[in-house]
Amino acid sequence: MKGAIVAALVGSAAAAVHNGHQGFHLRREAPKDDGVCYVYTTVYVTADATPVPTYSAIEPSLVPGYTPPSSKPAPPAVSSSSVPVYVPAPEPSVSKHEVPTYAPVPPPSSKPEPPPSSSKPPPPPASSSKPAPPPASSSKPAPAPNSSKSEEAPKPKPTSGGSGYGANIVPNGNKWSITYTPYAKDGNCMTADKIQSDIARIAKLQYTTIRVYSVDCGVFENVVPAATKHGLKIIYGIFLDANKGPGSPGANEQLDAIIKNAPKDSFAMLIVGNEYMSGHGGSVDALAPYVKQCKEKLVGAGFPSTIPVTTTETVGALEQYGKKLCGVIDVLAAQVHPFFDGAITASGAGEFAAKQLEQAAKVCPEAAARGKYITEIGWPNGGNANGAAIPGSKEQKEAISSIIKAVGDHATLFSYQDDPWKAPGSYGVEQKFGCADIL
Repeated sequence: MKGAIVAALVGSAAAAVHNGHQGFHLRREAPKDDGVCYVYTTVYVTADATPVPTYSAIEPSLVPGYTPPSSKPAPPAVSSSSVPVYVPAPEPSVSKHEVPTYAPVPPPSSKPEPPPSSSKPPPPPASSSKPAPPPASSSKPAPAPNSSKSEEAPKPKPTSGGSGYGANIVPNGNKWSITYTPYAKDGNCMTADKIQSDIARIAKLQYTTIRVYSVDCGVFENVVPAATKHGLKIIYGIFLDANKGPGSPGANEQLDAIIKNAPKDSFAMLIVGNEYMSGHGGSVDALAPYVKQCKEKLVGAGFPSTIPVTTTETVGALEQYGKKLCGVIDVLAAQVHPFFDGAITASGAGEFAAKQLEQAAKVCPEAAARGKYITEIGWPNGGNANGAAIPGSKEQKEAISSIIKAVGDHATLFSYQDDPWKAPGSYGVEQKFGCADIL
């Protein structure tokens, strides 16, 4: 997570600041960094094409009032080359070489209708060499509707996905997923007993899925068995950064561990890289083929092709680089943090999240039609204000309630607990996104 955020106001500054926000993930043992968020405005210039007359092959004598001309020559043919043609400006690229388009392993599905997209780039920050849990922001989700009542909770059922990918996404009413990292307050690995009690509590809160970011700290020894015991599905993650880039031994070791140890029916999704471009300075040219490779290896090892494999980024990064990912991601995943926008109040967090997800979906409409998900969203329970965004327990409860109501059945709340081992970061909120106490 980026250490510091500098708000910039250009035009509609609020959304720009959010879209340009670099990854909020300060990794374990990551150095402090004063990053600056840049906002770019792309102006599209179009030229009006000159109207071209149309001539129809009709017998002149059949036209009422027609008087044959004496000997005037027929109107000259209009050359198609005389009509100005609009040529779009070239799309920004991260490297000098274009990446070939990769098609994901085809699952049984349908095609969506592509909407337009926008573009806004976030500057890549420095990264740490060690995978760490999600941003240390303490966004406490507001209690789900009727949580205090004794009414029977709705039974979990798969979402309706166009290509069969939705069979792995199993919300429970407007509750679906929450991030979970097995790190203790001091940053060391949790004990097996603590992990078991945490997972039991998440199940009791009636969430059906947890998201992990890597395979360290007993994920397969303690987290997966506890989740399986309580019937929870898992969004598995392969952590990528400057030292563990796509295709590196560190990345492949994580993929191999997942293939070897993950129960086939435990999958909700596989996310290859968490804000790899916006948070760790990675290249889309390296990431795109690796996402494809991970899907091929997973399916080649006997896992169902309907397990969605994707990557996740901030909306701004998706708008800047996402076109090169559209051919390799099964579903669209975005990170949305209303607090860092600076113009969003706690009560407006849900509406903001829904709009941001739709904005991201325009980048890869076909993937979004197969499924679109927010893989991180929360609100801090403490720290300093960011414009209209006020942190605090009361505000966190209000924001999470709004988020659950608007996008709860396809959003992963961030995070299960506070992360005291992280640096406070900008606005002093990075340690304070734990939300289990208000769910």
